[in-house]
Amino acid sequence: AVVSTQSTGDVKCVACEVFVETLQVLVRLNASENEIVGLITKACIVLKIEDERVCSYITEEFRDEFITVALRLILHPAWLCYAAIGPSCGEPPDIFNFWNITIPGNKPAPQPLVRPQDGLPTLKVVQLSDVHVDLEYKPGSVKECGEPLCCRDGKGVAEDQAGYWGSLNASCDIPIRTYKNALEFISKDIQPDLIFWTGDIPAHNVWKQSRAEQLQHIQITADLLSQHLPDITVYPSLGNHESSPVDSFPPPGITTEHLSNSWLNHFIQKIWSRWLPPESLHTIGYAGYYAVQHSEKLRIISLNTQYCDNLNFWLYLNNTDPGNMLQWLVSELTWAELRGVKVIVLGHIPTGRSDCMKAFSWNYYRIVDRFESTVVGQYMGHTHQDHFALMYSEESDHHPTGFQFISPSLTTYSNLRPSIRVYTLDGNHRKSTYRPLKSETWLLDLNWANEKNETNWELEYDSVSAYNMTWLTPDTMQQLYQRFKQDRSFFNKTFWKYKFHEQPDSPCDDTCYKYNLCEMITGRSRDPNICKDISLDEQEEFFLRHKMC
Repeated sequence: AVVSTQSTGDVKCVACEVFVETLQVLVRLNASENEIVGLITKACIVLKIEDERVCSYITEEFRDEFITVALRLILHPAWLCYAAIGPSCGEPPDIFNFWNITIPGNKPAPQPLVRPQDGLPTLKVVQLSDVHVDLEYKPGSVKECGEPLCCRDGKGVAEDQAGYWGSLNASCDIPIRTYKNALEFISKDIQPDLIFWTGDIPAHNVWKQSRAEQLQHIQITADLLSQHLPDITVYPSLGNHESSPVDSFPPPGITTEHLSNSWLNHFIQKIWSRWLPPESLHTIGYAGYYAVQHSEKLRIISLNTQYCDNLNFWLYLNNTDPGNMLQWLVSELTWAELRGVKVIVLGHIPTGRSDCMKAFSWNYYRIVDRFESTVVGQYMGHTHQDHFALMYSEESDHHPTGFQFISPSLTTYSNLRPSIRVYTLDGNHRKSTYRPLKSETWLLDLNWANEKNETNWELEYDSVSAYNMTWLTPDTMQQLYQRFKQDRSFFNKTFWKYKFHEQPDSPCDDTCYKYNLCEMITGRSRDPNICKDISLDEQEEFFLRHKMC
């Protein structure tokens, strides 16, 4: 149901819709781009979406995309206000057509999973996600500046000074030295076999970024990764912050030079070629996704999940399987199934989140269901927090078919300690499952580092000691969810503490507890039947579907 801004009484949302309707009149009257951008800037300032400086820059940043897509389509004002202000403006009407890809039948009956015996080969994998390196970070600068990203300008006083290694309780990303230090720790202490690098490299100065700046971040961080771990294979994925403007990922059909995303796809094609074989590069240049055969019985598939991002306005023109990626995924998984090859899927945006478009999410959910015996791992990021999302059979919501690890971030943004996720996978042997046996989360003690000017990475927890889990499969994660549901004290002592690395601003109240339980079983976005066994009132249901933790 559409939640009207009139009924919520949100004056800012009502004013926003008036501005949008005025803009659409200007478009129909063939007003100049400068007139349109001027009114958008004024709306941003009047509605206090950001301060005047940020509003001026961000409207120029999004000029081409916004005018070409959002206004020319004459979208319902509720959609644009929902994107600009957030869920407080109510749920906008669903303007997108639902679509389905073709998935083969004859699903093999899933066989019971048996944990591998101890002593067999394993693979140690590091997941680096949401590094958000700020090349303009300045120690001693102001931590809270009133803009989306701080720790860059001015001189802070006492508690308001940006730390040398990073800053908590602030809207700040990490300096390059902290990224380097993380790589040194990974190289010396973790010594991984593989790295999953799941996107979001540039800083959060989204109101003033350029293509050149984004490419500089990608180049520098990739070069440092190669220098510190020269013999380690890295499997990267694109994040929504890699583009300029942020979230702007035109599908391949958009070919106009100043609008197309070829500038980014061709650059990462070149950068990632140091780790990936030539046969995987074509689809990267085409649309930012790829598949690679890691070993005889393991294939890695990296998706461009920005093709489900509901802030990617290019999808409002046509959101039907952008780049033909999901149909390609089905072909890849069919090929793997026929040969007994297992597949690990990498991406950035978790596909069950409300910011992943419904049709994409539901189709991906169907794919995982159909190929549950082939897809043995899904590794995502984006939220900066430490959690997971289960997926279920379409025939039985009691049978879990898969789950997504959602990795914590290396950046501190916002108020999170820098984190590194490590997995131990069942490794190369004749009957390998390539499923995770254990996960670990390592944290940088930032207060100590800033005070002593020396770094100390600490093991926050591992799944064996914290949860008494001998390995991590859909069934064991379902059992963990049930335990959280039955034992709130256990939830508070473990999951709630680890999700924010002991940094939550407040205890987890009843609505928060319901939200987190619901989030654990939400592998499909905007599903009206999710969490039907959790007692929710109407307000809580809206919160659960739209709140970004």
